[in-house]
Amino acid sequence: MNAPDDVSPSDEPTDPLPDESASESVEPIRLDRDRSRHRRPPASSDAGPAWPAQPPAEQAKSGRTSKKRSPSPYDAAAADNSHAAYIRAKRDQQGPRQTVSYLSDRLASAGLRPVSKYGQNFLVDLNLVELIARSAELTQRDLVLEIGTGVGSLTTIMAEQAGAILTVEIDKNLHQLASEELADYPHVKLIQGDALRNKNSLRPDIMESVRDAKARLPEDGRFMLVANLPYNVATPIISNLLHESPPPDRMVVTIQKELAERMTASPGTKDYGALSVWVQSVCHAEIVRILSPGVFWPRPKVESAIIRLDLDHARRDAIPDLAFFHQTVRALFFHRRKFLRSVVISAFKGRLDKSAVDEVLASLGHGETVRAEALNLQQIQDLVEALRQAELAADN
Repeated sequence: MNAPDDVSPSDEPTDPLPDESASESVEPIRLDRDRSRHRRPPASSDAGPAWPAQPPAEQAKSGRTSKKRSPSPYDAAAADNSHAAYIRAKRDQQGPRQTVSYLSDRLASAGLRPVSKYGQNFLVDLNLVELIARSAELTQRDLVLEIGTGVGSLTTIMAEQAGAILTVEIDKNLHQLASEELADYPHVKLIQGDALRNKNSLRPDIMESVRDAKARLPEDGRFMLVANLPYNVATPIISNLLHESPPPDRMVVTIQKELAERMTASPGTKDYGALSVWVQSVCHAEIVRILSPGVFWPRPKVESAIIRLDLDHARRDAIPDLAFFHQTVRALFFHRRKFLRSVVISAFKGRLDKSAVDEVLASLGHGETVRAEALNLQQIQDLVEALRQAELAADN
């Protein structure tokens, strides 16, 4: 579910500047489109359930009780003794669910309609919903965080592949609908509420649930964010998750096209800025597919994109202080048309004097007229670390 993104000024580059010194580029991850690789492997017995089973009384309280039904195709799947086969049969019986007619009828039957303030623009092309899940290359050893459950269409597809899913929905009414749709999936846990505690952090209980579930899955299992992110929270969700412990090993999300272009932008381009540097300093980034407004209901006013971010643990571990790095990068691009010296002096006012700033810039070969947008990733990383060391020396 999506809605136009509101992004802080520090993450919004607007003016292009040619960069003749830029030398670093990020090697994109090439996705394997072979669908057969993404089928759920046979059930493993080396890990217990990701979520503790609820007693019947608690199931009734949460609204996650299984609905009575007549004999169906997925009852016959029991002979397979495979939960994946059960899920596939259930999906086959339900038929196409992520269509305009299905969604409008489903919401109308509950007396609901899309709520714009929650970014409720539903992806109504089932092939694209499946592309999101397929691009994540999930296995039963993986844990998925989904933010924006909607009616659970992407969730049910991922349930066939992932070991555990934690899905968060801010809308109480949609949360109730999704709870009914997902009641038969014991490895799916639903949380109702805002995923963010504030702009700069996630709700603590969400990451606590992530750590708890990950501990119940095999040690080599991965943690992923896979979601149709509401655009108005896409930037803080992605940025904050990169700070978290554990951070997602992979993110496959639908976001605003403009935001995806900023995440993958090269030095010297109009889209290159703090968000570009932060994401590319710790991830390999690739735009998987551009999506037109017509594949959503209701239609947004902007184009969208599916983006895949693969965490580079070596790059992330090479940054001595992630919080300092992120904060300083944001400051460097806050006034992108100002010269670098002026920006650094302003950002470190009261922490470094002008002579110390000049010494740092001179040691790195940056002249008086250089701007932050002209520096490549390595140059910015070297600058931030030099400033950190200078500040530590000044404090001693």
